[in-house]
Amino acid sequence: MKQIIGTLCILTITINTLFGQLKVPYKETEIPISSVKKISGYVGERIDANREGSIKGFDIDKYTAMVEIKNHKDWWWIGEQPSKWLESAVLSSAQSNDTALLIQAKKILARLEKAQEPGGYLGITDPSIRTPQQPLRGMDAYELYFMLHGLITASQQWNDPKALETAKRLANYLVNNINDGKAEFWPTNLRNPENFHVIPKGHSEIAGHSVHCGLEGTLLIDPVLRLYQITGEKQYLDWGKWIVKNIDKWSGWNTYSRLDSVASLKMTIDQVQPFVHSHTFQMNFLGFLRLYQITGDESILRKVKGAWDDVYKRQSYITGGVSVGEHYEKGYIRPLTNNVVETCATMSWMQLTQQLLLITGNPKYADAIERLLFNHVFASQAFDGDCYRYHTPPNGFKPIDYFHGPDCCTSSGTRIVSMLPLFIYAVADNSIYINQYLASETEITLSNGKVVNLSLKTEYPQSDTITILPKLNQAASFSLNLRMPEWCSNPEVSVNGIKIATVKPGSYASITRSWKPNDVVRLILPMQLKWIEHDHFSNFVTNRLPSGENIFDIDINTKPSAPFALIRGPIVYAIDDLWWKGSSKPNDVGTETAYVRTDLQTLKQVNLPKQMLGPAYEIQLKTVTGEQVKTLAVPFTNVGLWYRFGEVKPEKNSKAYSYAIWLQDSESADFKLLAKKYDETLKK
Repeated sequence: MKQIIGTLCILTITINTLFGQLKVPYKETEIPISSVKKISGYVGERIDANREGSIKGFDIDKYTAMVEIKNHKDWWWIGEQPSKWLESAVLSSAQSNDTALLIQAKKILARLEKAQEPGGYLGITDPSIRTPQQPLRGMDAYELYFMLHGLITASQQWNDPKALETAKRLANYLVNNINDGKAEFWPTNLRNPENFHVIPKGHSEIAGHSVHCGLEGTLLIDPVLRLYQITGEKQYLDWGKWIVKNIDKWSGWNTYSRLDSVASLKMTIDQVQPFVHSHTFQMNFLGFLRLYQITGDESILRKVKGAWDDVYKRQSYITGGVSVGEHYEKGYIRPLTNNVVETCATMSWMQLTQQLLLITGNPKYADAIERLLFNHVFASQAFDGDCYRYHTPPNGFKPIDYFHGPDCCTSSGTRIVSMLPLFIYAVADNSIYINQYLASETEITLSNGKVVNLSLKTEYPQSDTITILPKLNQAASFSLNLRMPEWCSNPEVSVNGIKIATVKPGSYASITRSWKPNDVVRLILPMQLKWIEHDHFSNFVTNRLPSGENIFDIDINTKPSAPFALIRGPIVYAIDDLWWKGSSKPNDVGTETAYVRTDLQTLKQVNLPKQMLGPAYEIQLKTVTGEQVKTLAVPFTNVGLWYRFGEVKPEKNSKAYSYAIWLQDSESADFKLLAKKYDETLKK
């Protein structure tokens, strides 16, 4: 009987979610992660490595004990580990049907539920430093954000009312302690109007870095509004609205209102509020999108879309990654090295982009996810899946920076890779959408009750061909919508060998028909190798804010030649000296070599080991010593391989190998000058 009641509760929750709380429903809806099976190929191997190395290999007992003991007094981020692990384990075990991981995840959930205080708090902070005036410790806002999401995901995946009640009690702790006349998300002891246009130093009273002006607290609207969407309990909506109403006042920068100026192209995102953490902003945007769906207020969607467009245009890298020194910079400042492209920002940017795709149905967002998926996501992952980098710059060194955790970015890498199966397929009405072309199988229930099994057979993007096999017991009518990437100028789609006439890049190819059991859909996305010259290229100088954040500015004393990168379809290539074939390996391939840019049609294609994404190309470089060498240009996603097969592994904190997406042309004035200086140094 208990099980029946629980199932009815979840059924009621689902009905409320679909029909009671969203004035703006999704145009596309994710299918259950348990319906996505047998993800194979390169991405499948990376997802498996994430499960075995980062989830099952993690000492979750140690970090769960921190929630049970609750004696942490420092402001730092360590409390994110249990909740991110829980959500990752819930999703990964459901997708892979890993029973042992499922059992472990349920045990961790039970321990977390038992550790919850009567008042609802569920984190690692010592109760002696939590007061009515300061109910959260520094990074609690981040930690409880992920705790709420982990609990909610567990409740939905497992039909578990107790997990939902635990999440509600935690949300009630926030609502009851942070509200009118109680604690608020002020970044310092400065209050309105003294805080107007002030960049504070140090840490805030209850929510992380003071320089972020309270936005590390307001991000909590995302999971709290998710609870409203599930339960319909008005206090959660009221709290979310109260938070958004006060962002302008707390920030001192009219941050929320100024997003309208970004949407109007009168302001860029860095001007809205200086040095706000990219990841923090994006987590707030996720909450804003929930409020938009609940209220139908189009001005909210306009703000978020405007911010996304500005970041995508100015502050995203060729690989799809975002964040410069963990924030947004002015103009087109995107350094190639140093602390850029934070893995936390990769996670929240990918989630934000997915939500915009589902809400708007615009395939440009799926294109952006594709570039990130096949480049930066796995470049940040150590090859064995046992760690993720904090930052993964386009030009850098390894294995240093891979093995530094656990920290916020290692667990963010684990979490976003666990979510990837959700990004492949979507449904709407009597339609199926395929947004990412990953070899996989799935079972989809359409709105008319028909069950469709799909099989995607492909080695994309190593190969340009995708075969889609609808597996049906009997004929069924539905629309199959296939994303045509904007980068592909001449896509081809055929059904049973007959080409579809109207296929346009940057849109969906929609095929509506009565499908039969033996139908075959074939999609060809031709790819060409291309040289890309870096746009808006500059040299940079680096400084630090008093609170510690790296900031960058253009070096106005230099006018450098723009470097070049090699791309093929969505794949970005790098020179990785792990594959070096020259007589002497450079110390830094990014500064000591240049491309000899020859006709790309003449390049020899080279197969990489099956665990890697290919193909590679044998390419000619010139070193600062004047030597011309041939080595491999490999997809950037593979730089997580930090050792050579069959050789002794280097020290984990060493700069054993260097890699670079961007290299100078060997005929550029800058490279010739560098070679001359190198020669003069040797002569001395």
